[in-house]
Amino acid sequence: MDLTQHCKICDHKIIDFKTGTLCGLTNKKPDFQHKCGVIKLEVEFEKNIENVNIEYEAVLKTKTDTIGHIIMYSMLAFVLILGGFLLGKFILEKGVISTIPIVIMTIGLAALGFAFAPLNAYNTNLKIAKKRKDALDTVSKMYGYDYDIDITHLKDSLGNKFYETDLKIRKTSNSII
Repeated sequence: MDLTQHCKICDHKIIDFKTGTLCGLTNKKPDFQHKCGVIKLEVEFEKNIENVNIEYEAVLKTKTDTIGHIIMYSMLAFVLILGGFLLGKFILEKGVISTIPIVIMTIGLAALGFAFAPLNAYNTNLKIAKKRKDALDTVSKMYGYDYDIDITHLKDSLGNKFYETDLKIRKTSNSII
């Protein structure tokens, strides 16, 4: 595991843009083996728990919109492709050759590509958020901490999203070495 994962949640951390994350006690990069003996898990730990879990739940809440987007644009693509095909067949039977059906079917294929773009974004964002959450949970357990968090998703009158959290952190007797 990357040792800076420990430093990200510690109140002693110093962020130096040239050298990266440093320990505020030693002014050096972390150099412990498994666990830091002087880690201070208070303010930064709570902020990190809230931010990582809010990001994770916010991504999960977009799943329904993503599926709806896929369904809507896939249906549109199907209608355009089928409509272009049938139009081409109809005008070909009348003895006319036209590129309009090909253009309509091409637009249908583009709509099909547009249908799956949000799915790719959702999967990427979910993978990133899950990786951050798993890393935080692993480090938390390593130091013998467990937490429960309830997140309330809210919007103001302008549609801006914000969150209220109810975080309960408990020290457990179990710690991973």
